[in-house]
Amino acid sequence: MPIIDLQTAAQRDYDACVVGSGPAGIAVALTMSENGRSVLLIDAGGEQPTAGPSAERSVPSAHSPLNETNCRAFGGTSWLWGGRILPFSKPEFERDAWPISYDELAAHHDAAAIFLGGSAFDTSVADENDSSSFDLNAIETLGTDGPVSRRHAGRLQALTGPDILLSTVVVGLLMQTQEGSDPNCIGVRACPTQQTHAPIALHARVTIIASGGVETARLLLADQARNPNIFGHLTELGRGYSGHLTGSIAHITFPKNTDSRVFGWRTAPDGGFRRRVFRTSKRGVMDGMNMFFWAKNHPEEDARHGSGILSAKYLKSRLLGRKTLVSAAGLGAPEKPTPTSIMSHLSNLLGDLPTTLRALPDLLRGRRHPDRRQLDHLIPNRANWFKLCYHADQTRNLSNRITLSGNVDDDSLPEIKIAYDFSDIDIQNVINGHKNLETVLDQSGVAKLTFDFAPEQLHNAVRGKARDGYHQLGTARMGRDATESVVDGNCKMHGIAGLYIAGSSVFRSAGSAPPTHTIVALAMRLAHHICGQDAPRQQRLH
Repeated sequence: MPIIDLQTAAQRDYDACVVGSGPAGIAVALTMSENGRSVLLIDAGGEQPTAGPSAERSVPSAHSPLNETNCRAFGGTSWLWGGRILPFSKPEFERDAWPISYDELAAHHDAAAIFLGGSAFDTSVADENDSSSFDLNAIETLGTDGPVSRRHAGRLQALTGPDILLSTVVVGLLMQTQEGSDPNCIGVRACPTQQTHAPIALHARVTIIASGGVETARLLLADQARNPNIFGHLTELGRGYSGHLTGSIAHITFPKNTDSRVFGWRTAPDGGFRRRVFRTSKRGVMDGMNMFFWAKNHPEEDARHGSGILSAKYLKSRLLGRKTLVSAAGLGAPEKPTPTSIMSHLSNLLGDLPTTLRALPDLLRGRRHPDRRQLDHLIPNRANWFKLCYHADQTRNLSNRITLSGNVDDDSLPEIKIAYDFSDIDIQNVINGHKNLETVLDQSGVAKLTFDFAPEQLHNAVRGKARDGYHQLGTARMGRDATESVVDGNCKMHGIAGLYIAGSSVFRSAGSAPPTHTIVALAMRLAHHICGQDAPRQQRLH
């Protein structure tokens, strides 16, 4: 459907109003609209990304600023997404007592992966060996670059798509109360993002908040402050905010006869990309080591990598005057590798010619791929030596929370404070995971893990790299009742009719995987649930 203005939206009654156009919002909106529901999809941003509201952070080193982690635009934070697809595992899901079965979530895994530009999952490669702490044959896949709004532009613009309302900020909810019944959400109050304007009422039978972990909490906490008689029972709102620990404190060496490229991104038979990773098994999850690892090239400027190709790329950048400093581990606190001598890089070029020639086909295929801006192939080197990066679960800590800051009025969203840090338990779990993986790798002969720090330095090393704010999880977590959660197993707010939450806010636990795939799977499940409740209220508008 076309992009409409606020006045047009105000004249219509919708089956559903979806607030937020990131992966969760677009997945919900498309699923519902293509099932015959009239849907209004709202975003505070426009066609191109801009920074959203800021927030005070209790520990700035642990949480990146919101102008880096959040994105106001049609497509939401998918503008920032790295494309990684890895499903929640069954052991971690069951350990944390989610109020739905794993099979209910897994039923949407393939559809969610395809929605993100990835491939259906090959479950035949799963390792069911419970005697080991790690599955050494786990597979991570890759989606396409760019925002989901661009990937699904045709569906969004079709007659079966939702009405789209951009540059409009939702400042509150429309609530209806009646004695003997739960309060009912009948829509939202919204105004233009860049104008001083009294909020306008937009009506819908159900409202789905899909604004990301921080902004969902900001909106709901504001309405809780305005209407404590309606939302006051939701005491867990904003509490238990969590994310992931990422970084690199070790390197990995494969045997000389191992083709290390299988541990980097490679073309799959269906045309997508996949790589082999090391992921905690059921035993590892139960022991608290919920994480996964992957091999990554050393920074180009560090000639110790021994790679002729990486040295060639570095020397070319030097000649062209380009900066080459990059993080070796992805998210987390950025690293600052120290460049080594030009002679060391020239030595790599001469000594690594055979492996350089062997790697060129993969590199050229990745460079030509239309759906990836930059494909991070694992580049062979003489030593078969690579960085070992990790992505680890963060345990729920109720002290990590989002609260309001200052006054709350009716016509705007308030300032917020983010209290967020990592616990000593989180740090120790990462260290324990490395030590267990070291043992499993030694026993298997797959590779050798070597720490980059002395044992007494590991805690500070992990602590120094621990930083998130991108994966905004658990601010309205899912659970059985309002004493320990905010939404039920169908993502409906406890004790509130017509109000649902989609996205990272509802995660009961962080898990080890990047969250985007699970966000979309849960959003699709939510959309099908709502569509199954009753028939459309009206004929679709054309």
